Amino acid sequence: MLEGTTYFVTLTMFAFVIFGTVYVRHETLILACIPPMFVALIVGFTMWIYAFETFGLPLALAALVVPFPVAWRLGRRYSARDLLIVIYLAWAVGMVCALLAFSFPDAA
Repeated sequence: MLEGTTYFVTLTMFAFVIFGTVYVRHETLILACIPPMFVALIVGFTMWIYAFETFGLPLALAALVVPFPVAWRLGRRYSARDLLIVIYLAWAVGMVCALLAFSFPDAA
């Protein structure tokens, strides 16, 4: 149960980073989104495959669907600079949760 929750939070944070980057409307600040976007895509994809195989389709899809309306709302409400700060905070939380998720023993 704890492992599934940790994977859900991690995937939600990484999905928010990806969706939030879409709403950054500043040319220079979009370059600052490259590191979190790259890590979120690579680590999030591998974690999503594991979550899909281990915890099932509902958790894997919910982790992708939940952050979309949040990113859309924040992208309309905040400036590009504030959205970049939120993206980096979500990336930091996602990386900490990924570290916790990777520390769980594999079910063999």
